[in-house]
Amino acid sequence: MNQVLEFFSPKHVKVETNVRTEVLAGLTSFFASIFTILSVPGMIAGGETNVFNAVFVAVVMASVVGCLFMAFLARMPLVVYPAMGTSSYFAFTAMPMIVLVSGNENLSRVVQYQIGMFLILISGIIFSFLSVTGLTDKILNGIPKNIKIATVPAIGLFITLLGVRLAGLVVGTPSTFVTFFNPRNLANPDYRATAMGAIVAFIGLIFLGFLHHKQVKASFVIAIVATTVLAYVTGAHQLPPNLSTVREQFSDWLEIGFFGFDAATIWTFGSVGTVIGVILSIVLALVLTNALDAIATTFGIAKNAGLVKDDDDIEGRKYVNKGVMSDALSSVVGAVLGGAPNTTVVSGSTGVGAGGRTGLTSLVVAVLTVLLLFIGPFVRLIPNVAIAPALIFVGCLMLSGLKDLDYDDMSEYLPAFVALIFVVFTFNIGIGICLALITHIVLKLVTGRSGDISAVSVIVAAMFLLQFIL
Repeated sequence: MNQVLEFFSPKHVKVETNVRTEVLAGLTSFFASIFTILSVPGMIAGGETNVFNAVFVAVVMASVVGCLFMAFLARMPLVVYPAMGTSSYFAFTAMPMIVLVSGNENLSRVVQYQIGMFLILISGIIFSFLSVTGLTDKILNGIPKNIKIATVPAIGLFITLLGVRLAGLVVGTPSTFVTFFNPRNLANPDYRATAMGAIVAFIGLIFLGFLHHKQVKASFVIAIVATTVLAYVTGAHQLPPNLSTVREQFSDWLEIGFFGFDAATIWTFGSVGTVIGVILSIVLALVLTNALDAIATTFGIAKNAGLVKDDDDIEGRKYVNKGVMSDALSSVVGAVLGGAPNTTVVSGSTGVGAGGRTGLTSLVVAVLTVLLLFIGPFVRLIPNVAIAPALIFVGCLMLSGLKDLDYDDMSEYLPAFVALIFVVFTFNIGIGICLALITHIVLKLVTGRSGDISAVSVIVAAMFLLQFIL
């Protein structure tokens, strides 16, 4: 067992862990992250069952490959699963753009999906080129220190928001944008389950805090299981009415998903210039969001786990780049298989919070993910209200990095603050970092400190602006 652990351990830093801890960390990350696999197919499918089934099989397979890359290539305890933010952009922005440029508002969802896979493939290839050539390390090195420091708590707040949203503790409202859920809904039969789910999730959060205080190694897994049981006992969650069959899923995947990307149809939709503009706009957005998301998330979680010391940790940066490379390569695989954009998901940090420090954690996630191909419908039995407490609690743990910010220099502090708030309020890590870079550049110019501006900051900021111009 020691040899296995040594094989999957990072070589640049000594980690204190054991096989049992890594397995429990893998279980924790898996249960905390599977909601992306369950959520993304529905977003892309738009109600089309065959597209849903094809995307589901594809994202499971691509996730397995991504986690294997992370385990054997990067040897990092991270999870490569469908990217919620990028997938949302793809489903609710890119696919409607494809319909718009086609001039046919009744364009088949299958055609939209297959053209979209072509665009994801292009972005994945570009992202892979950046990572394989080491350019992602240069990007990481060129991002200002305070912005990088801010990414850790920003990611923490990001997954906290995701957690409270999944729990139903915080809901949308026209007057104040967001608000606390209404406990009085417990008396309303139509909303009782949702209100009870929020209460169950909050109880799960407190229970997880208690277990963590007692230093229970399997605290995350225990909390998820206990909260799941409580959700069913209280009626906060019910058994899903219909469960898809494995045969149907694989049949639809082979028919429209596997090598189903369509590189030709989009060129029949209009003038070459218009089509190129749409392609560039979508691909650029996908590349920027995926690359910055992967870099920030991988670096942030690795730093929070003590696997990377700081900006000057050269070996640590190489280690992070291997993680980003695993992310990028899995995106290419995902497009070929017919899945959504993949990334290193922030919810995978729950495994790090549970003690995961090696690639063995990722291997455990990969093995468990394979099972989704056969028991996928039954995974839906784990409700979001049981996953939410783990996300919220890890967000709590990641806020400690705020103490390292330079609060005295406003040209350094404000960009970090911008990163912090816009990652959360736009629900997009890439946008938050890019706006922070723009703030950094402008402040350095107006304060006469242009020498502090790196070429990377200018290039990334310019590319970010370009996607809105196209």
